[in-house]
Amino acid sequence: MTTARPGRPFDPAVGEAALRATLELLEEKGYTGLRVADVAREAGVGLGALYRRWPDKRSLVLAALRGAARDRDIPVTDDPMADLVTGLKTLASRLGERATPLLSIILTGTDPQLADAVREAKFAPLRDSHYERLRRVVGDVPDLEVRADIGPALIFLHVMMRGSAPSDEYIRTAILPAMLRGTDGAP
Repeated sequence: MTTARPGRPFDPAVGEAALRATLELLEEKGYTGLRVADVAREAGVGLGALYRRWPDKRSLVLAALRGAARDRDIPVTDDPMADLVTGLKTLASRLGERATPLLSIILTGTDPQLADAVREAKFAPLRDSHYERLRRVVGDVPDLEVRADIGPALIFLHVMMRGSAPSDEYIRTAILPAMLRGTDGAP
């Protein structure tokens, strides 16, 4: 049971603006470069309004990451192969353009709870939806989980080794065949 808080109720628009600004600044500056005062300024809200909702920077970032996980799945169409390719291309684009600060949180291990939140909020939903798109193409093959990991792993490796996302052509001619080899869904 929760008790009523004194004062005005929270304005949802303030929280939404703050979470949006947090994500933008997190992607731009990374966790260590993010300041709550910058979030307040970017969102056009008072610093006190943020601290009443989230007691510290970490809580704010965790809320923003978890909230963002709901908005990013690829719509399902009648063409499972096209959906799979679109999902891989989207993942490549996101990793190549905006994920560097978030990947650094995971790879440095400086804040394990924040790294878990990044995995939970950003990467797990992408992986889960990718798994389902692949399952629609190849069915319930025994090594589905491994096959589902191959595409994102090769995209991630490409970004790490070459500093950019793989091209659409590379996804179609190298990554997709590696995932589908030996199945009825093979290109």
